[in-house]
Amino acid sequence: MRFVITMHMPSRNAMKTPVAPLVHQVLCEHSAKSLAEFETIIGEYPFVTVEELYKDQDRNTYFSVGPVILNTMHIGKVKEMLGSNVIEKAKNAGE
Repeated sequence: MRFVITMHMPSRNAMKTPVAPLVHQVLCEHSAKSLAEFETIIGEYPFVTVEELYKDQDRNTYFSVGPVILNTMHIGKVKEMLGSNVIEKAKNAGE
């Protein structure tokens, strides 16, 4: 399933400008079959590995940039990612 995870930490852009958002959102995919199952997983473990996704603005699709480990103590909100287009491989994969 795909999720939007809001973390309790600044985004990387927050360091560049004082008006940037102070929250970090992670678009990701996880093997959990439901939001409730993902809730159970993040409630039981201090860290969770997800496949991080980036949005290709030109084609309005998402592509994988690889796995990332998240500290569940810093997760503020999780929402199911609805209506997302097919995931593509990372732009530079295999080059």
